[in-house]
Amino acid sequence: MKKYMLSGLLTMLSLTTLADTPTLKTLFVAMPDSVIPYLSKNNRLDFIDFMESNMKAEVTNELGGKSCMTALADDSITIQLNEACKVDLLLLNTTEQVDSCQQVIAMIRTLGLQNEHTESTLDFYSLKWHKLSAKPALMSADEKRLPTLVKTSNILKLIQEKLNK
Repeated sequence: MKKYMLSGLLTMLSLTTLADTPTLKTLFVAMPDSVIPYLSKNNRLDFIDFMESNMKAEVTNELGGKSCMTALADDSITIQLNEACKVDLLLLNTTEQVDSCQQVIAMIRTLGLQNEHTESTLDFYSLKWHKLSAKPALMSADEKRLPTLVKTSNILKLIQEKLNK
């Protein structure tokens, strides 16, 4: 009898622990508007609803243009904000505590027209959406999920060339 009670108690405890583990979807909805001012909370909720309904996840953003969510998983999200700006969010595990949690959010912003003229930036946030000043120590598997980002000045060169013509 004690075995069954202990087993039931452990099962309930593990389910409670799993329920406390946030998904990037719930963190994305709770994200302050100031992180991506292009999208309101309603836009973010609509993205989730559309993706879960297997519909095209396109919304009218805060600037009156169209933004589209192209991928949604428990640990990653991809949004095409406009024709020249894409945002990727990744939920990553760390080897250290960050705001009393061992996970962080990586935000990769890619600007550019076409693949040859792009520039990307990488920022890290706590699960409470506090921007981190330094890259956290990531678990090896999650380190490999980050693309190799090289800041280039291709966009600036392209604009300068267009202006000089």
